[in-house]
Amino acid sequence: MKNKFIVVFVIISFSILYTHSVLAADKTPEQLVAKARNQVSSVSIHDVKKMIDAEENVIILDVRDKEEYEKGHIPEAIHISRGLLEFMVADKIPDKNAKIVVY
Repeated sequence: MKNKFIVVFVIISFSILYTHSVLAADKTPEQLVAKARNQVSSVSIHDVKKMIDAEENVIILDVRDKEEYEKGHIPEAIHISRGLLEFMVADKIPDKNAKIVVY
């Protein structure tokens, strides 16, 4: 498992990425990724554990492939494969006020 988790307000971030990818066809993928990285925060595993222990309004979102998820995942994590994320996130994560931890 990675040492860092990314806290993302998924709905906002992905809509921003989608909008930028549609409106910024002249930008390279590297430029789009760099811009997206400026809009999300990285936190350590320890920070995520503190959020969970403090019972913060946080949702753990696992975007790995199904096979990876089935081999092991954080308890209570919601699984949405990265390829399906934009199509399923609104149904699977209705709480738009929650912090989203994506790994």
